[in-house]
Amino acid sequence: MVNQLLLQLIIILFPIFIQQFFFSRKKIAADSLRYQLLNGIMFGGSAALCMAFPVNLTADFQWDLRCIPVIISIVYSKGKWIPGIISALIVELYGYCAGGDAAALIMIGFAFMIAPSFLFAKSFAQSPPIKRVAVSLALALYSTLVMIVLLVIHQNMGSHIIEQPTYRYFAISVMALVSLIGMGISALLNEHIIESALLRLELERSEKLKIVSQIAASVAHEVRNPLTVVKGFLQLLKGSVDDRQKEYLIIALSELDRAEFIISDYLNLAKPQAEHLEIIEVSDFLNHTVEIMNSYSLIQNVAMHLNCNQTDLFILADKPRLTQVILNLIKNGVEAIPATGDVTVNAYYRNEEIVIEVIDTGIGMTKENLDHIGKAFFTTKDSGTGLGILVTIRIIEAMHGKITFESEVGVGTKVTIRLPAAPYKP
Repeated sequence: MVNQLLLQLIIILFPIFIQQFFFSRKKIAADSLRYQLLNGIMFGGSAALCMAFPVNLTADFQWDLRCIPVIISIVYSKGKWIPGIISALIVELYGYCAGGDAAALIMIGFAFMIAPSFLFAKSFAQSPPIKRVAVSLALALYSTLVMIVLLVIHQNMGSHIIEQPTYRYFAISVMALVSLIGMGISALLNEHIIESALLRLELERSEKLKIVSQIAASVAHEVRNPLTVVKGFLQLLKGSVDDRQKEYLIIALSELDRAEFIISDYLNLAKPQAEHLEIIEVSDFLNHTVEIMNSYSLIQNVAMHLNCNQTDLFILADKPRLTQVILNLIKNGVEAIPATGDVTVNAYYRNEEIVIEVIDTGIGMTKENLDHIGKAFFTTKDSGTGLGILVTIRIIEAMHGKITFESEVGVGTKVTIRLPAAPYKP
C-alpha cells in the first residue's frame, strides 16, 4: 500500500512541475485554449495513472488519488471549465475501459466527488491564497468522505472484505491522510507558481517603469525650459496682433499647456514618492475633491454621487498627490460616459484599510484592455498618453496602498483604492 501511495503522490505532482518549469518559461497565456487543453490532458493523464496503481480495499473495490489532479485542474484554471471537463472525461473513460464489479458505482461516485469543485471555479481565483488552500483541502476531504460512503454501499451490495477489519480501517485512515497531504502539497505548489508569476510580472513592470522614469528625468526638464520661453513670448504677442492672429496664438498657447501637462506627467512618473505625509480625514477630503469636479461633470451631463457618511476614517497620505489621483480617476470616469450617466465615489473601512471606490456607468473596457491597464503608453483615449493611470498606480503604491480595476463593456468601470487606515485623530 505504501508503495502505491508514494507513487500516486509523485504522479499527481508531476503535471504541476511541468507547469512550473515548461509552461511558465514559454509564457503560454493561461487563459488560451491551447493552455487549457494541455492542462486538462496533463491532469487527466495524471489521474488515470493514479488509477493504474490503486490500493485494494476489497477483491473488487479499489481506492486511489484520482480526484486530486482533477480538482486541481478545475479550481486552479482561473474560472475556466475546459481543463476540469477534459480531465474528468479522461478519468471516466479510463474507468469504463478498466471495468470491474465496482466500476459503475465508482464512476457515478466520482461525478459527485468533483461536482462541488465546479461551484468554486469562478470565485476561486479572486480568493486570498489561504482561503484557496483551505477550499482545496475541504474538497479533498469531501471526496474522501464520498469514497467511504461508496465503500459502505459496495459492502451492503454483497461484497466481502478480504482484509481484516483492523487493516481495512487503517488503510482508509491512511488514504484519507494521504489525500489531504497530496492536496495540500498540490495547492501550495500552485500558490507558489501564482506568486512567482506575479513577482515576475511585477519585476518586468518595474524594469519598464525604470526605463521610462530615466527618460522622463533626463528629457522633461530640458523640454520644459524652452517651452516656457516660447509660451512667454506668445503671451506678449497677444496684445499686438489682430483678432484672427490672436485666434492662432490662443490655439498655440493651449497646445503648449497640453505639452506642459504631459511633461508634468513624466515628472510625476519619475518621482512618485509621497513626500509630505499627513493625517487626512477621508470624508471631508472627498467632499472637497468631488466638489472640484462637479462643474466639469455637469458640463458633460454626468451626475456625481458621494457615499461617505463616516467622519472617523483617517489615512496617512500625501494630500496633493492623493487629490491628483482622485481627480484623475473621476475625470476618466466622466470622460468614459458617452452621453449621460453617473460617477459614484464610495469610501468605507474594511479589514484595517480605508477603501475608496470610483465607479462610472461608462462604456467599460474589454478584458484585453483591462489586462493592459498600468502599462506605459497604453490608453483607450484618442488623445491620451497612457501616463495618467501609470502615475496614479505609482502614487498609490508609494503610499503603501493597492489599486485594482474592474470593468465590463456596456456596464462601466470600478476602480478600488485600498490604503492603510491611520489611528483615530481627535
